[in-house]
Amino acid sequence: MPKRFALPTPSRRQTSTAMIVLVLVLAVVYLTQFRIAAPTPWAQALQSFRNDCVKAARHANGGGDLVMDDATEEKIGAYCGCVADAMQSNVEPAEIEKIGRGQPSDKTVQLMSRIVEGCKPQLE
Repeated sequence: MPKRFALPTPSRRQTSTAMIVLVLVLAVVYLTQFRIAAPTPWAQALQSFRNDCVKAARHANGGGDLVMDDATEEKIGAYCGCVADAMQSNVEPAEIEKIGRGQPSDKTVQLMSRIVEGCKPQLE
């Protein structure tokens, strides 16, 4: 059989150029599609609140900073999660930032009191 078409053999320069282009394209795709965005200040304040809530609940139960038994940790997690979720859905992000800085408005303090009262059954 006769040869129909001979494929050209790439040189080292062509191969390395193709590899560089491929790496650059993959880097751009990664940076635009898969990069984790920095958390917003209100999200940081909410996470800080959740951590402080768990720590305070452990202290209130006499455990200090140590992890407690599974049943108690589950109740603490449910309560702190309930409060944090209610805050996230009912309080404006700007107000959450103010809570994180220790400067909440009176209206927000009243709302937080209602949220805490609503989540107390989680501790039982």
